[in-house]
Amino acid sequence: MDRPLRLPQQDRADFETELGRALAAPQVRAALRDAGDEARGVDRLRRTARENAEFVLAAAAPEYERYAALRADADAVARLPVDVPARERASGWWGVLGVIVPIVAGAAAVILLVLGSVLGLAGDLEVPAHALMVAGWVAAGAAVAGLVVGGLGLLGSAARSKEPAVGEVSEGPGELVRARGAWRAALAERGLLPYLVAQANSAPGQRR
Repeated sequence: MDRPLRLPQQDRADFETELGRALAAPQVRAALRDAGDEARGVDRLRRTARENAEFVLAAAAPEYERYAALRADADAVARLPVDVPARERASGWWGVLGVIVPIVAGAAAVILLVLGSVLGLAGDLEVPAHALMVAGWVAAGAAVAGLVVGGLGLLGSAARSKEPAVGEVSEGPGELVRARGAWRAALAERGLLPYLVAQANSAPGQRR
């Protein structure tokens, strides 16, 4: 029975994929033909490669260590709590200024202007009516100003959000992909292929 690989689950599939490719490689097939073991040799080589996976994996140990370290770093970063970037917080404030302030100030302006107009109908309440009217127009001006300033701020934040942040690392995922590819290439070239050819050449039925 094949022994389970001492690899994380996500790496076992890569090992099996490279093992399948190596078993189909011309040099391995040629070695099996020379050994007269082409019929059952593939299954035998697959089994012995799995049983001696630690030996095969050791040939690509440096590449695997780098790949595993990069993956661990990426996993650690993914588990960190998400912090809202400063530009997103600024966008939120501009949204408050451009939406909430105009609504509140506009509602206050309508109420004050209506009250001022009603009180203005009474001859002895001209002073408070005038004060309410002035306050209403001030609130209306604040609503318009908030709408204009907030809208411009949102447009500016949207434009800045399209620019890459200073010092932002965009090569992280690409570097991890390259490290994985380097490990798989080393596993195939320095580990699996030499091992499988050697095992095929040492088959008991090898022709002399």
